[in-house]
Amino acid sequence: MSSVPVLLIVMGTSGSGKSTVGSALAHSLHCPFVDGDDLHPATNVAKMSAGQPLNDTDREPWLRTIRETGRTLALTQTQPETAPVKKLAEVYETSQQTRTWTDEAVDPTAHVSDQPTKGAKVAVIACSALKLVYRRLLRGSIQALDDPDATAEEHVQYKDLRTVHVYLDLSRELLEHRMAARKGHFMKLDMLYSQLDTLQKPTPQEPDVIIVDVQPDTTTDAIIAQAVAQLRSQAII
Repeated sequence: MSSVPVLLIVMGTSGSGKSTVGSALAHSLHCPFVDGDDLHPATNVAKMSAGQPLNDTDREPWLRTIRETGRTLALTQTQPETAPVKKLAEVYETSQQTRTWTDEAVDPTAHVSDQPTKGAKVAVIACSALKLVYRRLLRGSIQALDDPDATAEEHVQYKDLRTVHVYLDLSRELLEHRMAARKGHFMKLDMLYSQLDTLQKPTPQEPDVIIVDVQPDTTTDAIIAQAVAQLRSQAII
């Protein structure tokens, strides 16, 4: 088990189920969960509300907040109160301007682990983390998105936090099916395609990444089981 606080970031594009899985994973591990989109600063919310897409200058302080919030939650094991801006933020994750939809309610109590992580300092945050440079900033291996070391070989040091990305790997066809099934959303597939164009998929060679294969018949319980098994096999939790 990691000797420093652990932040698990459940990542993926729209339609991957990162918020559902993140909430269920946190409940399984008996630790705090927050949706990263709810951590956007007021300036980002105002910009998105005005129909303006975010750029990396906007995202950098938000990514820093996610890392800092994750460390605080892992240490304190308290559930934060956040203003729900997820749907608005998801729409403007890329340059696409779309309308939002209503997600189905999720009951995280349906995914309780029989083996809670006792005594571990863990928190879970859902965040798309589409680009490698975003994940490097979240891991703390670079200090800024324009850091000269952003393209160099990555060396992660666990000083005050270990950030592990749990990537939900779905096929393009499955993502299209899920997005098409969502109600009341205009141009939803265009948003997905834009995110897929932006996505730099994690690979097994990237440090501190757990890749979970999601098929059409994979249940949330099975996803949690896959993730927890990999996290425990690597002594992360």
